[in-house]
Amino acid sequence: MQIRKDEMEMDRGFPFRIFRYETGIQEEGLEDYHWHEYMEITSILSGRGCYYVNGCPYEVEAGDMIIFNNMDLHGWRAAEKMELLVITFETELISDRMNTLEYDYLLPFLERGSNFQNRIGGAEEYTGQMKEIMLDTFEEYENQKTGYRLMIKANVLRLLTILLRHYQKGEPQTESLSARKKQMKRLEQAFAYIRENYDKKITLEEAANLAYMSPNYFSAYFRKVTGKSLRDYLTEQRVEKARHLLKNSSLSLQEIEQECGFTNTSNFYRIFKKKTGVSPGEMRKKV
Repeated sequence: MQIRKDEMEMDRGFPFRIFRYETGIQEEGLEDYHWHEYMEITSILSGRGCYYVNGCPYEVEAGDMIIFNNMDLHGWRAAEKMELLVITFETELISDRMNTLEYDYLLPFLERGSNFQNRIGGAEEYTGQMKEIMLDTFEEYENQKTGYRLMIKANVLRLLTILLRHYQKGEPQTESLSARKKQMKRLEQAFAYIRENYDKKITLEEAANLAYMSPNYFSAYFRKVTGKSLRDYLTEQRVEKARHLLKNSSLSLQEIEQECGFTNTSNFYRIFKKKTGVSPGEMRKKV
């Protein structure tokens, strides 16, 4: 698992993108987790896999849809080749927060009801309609005929209206989006530090200080966001780096062990095999 912030920039005059994306089959543990400051609606056009959102797994297949707000930590692992149709947009496309009517369209993202699910199954009554709207939007975006931006915004509003009518019920979640955004910005510093120093000893207290949190709060929030403890996350980083070096370098097993921050050989072999199913030596032989 690699965790990062997606820094993709959007056109300030029209903060919207739609694109098709193909994924290859991924090994377990090599998922790319990220978050971003825009909303996302993804339609699974073909294939199957698993999306992970804030530590929760969602098995998906062709016909399903996945939606994220601008602070959801998410990633995926494709069980087979997947084709995705992805819409991304910033809140400014819909509302400047001064217009209450337009701001209401964003409620499924901003004030999630207690029944909210990031995955909407292909068998749901309105999923097919949403997919057709997205395909029409993709055609508008590609052809860019006169008035295409107006048509795209109208289609996005249609999508959000369907979400608002049928998938926004129950009481809103207690954690506000602004509070979550603040916490994720704090965690971002800890993630960056771990990426650069995974080969060294990193204590809970040290990581918590980077996020300006108490150790207990940091531990709980880190697990809530990633679905893992700090210790497990660090171990995964080290195993992923070792796997990469075994496949792409001529370093000896002992050199790789030291390079990746493992404290002794027996731990390295035991943990690596537990995470990958094979020993470091067996993986090197395969390569």
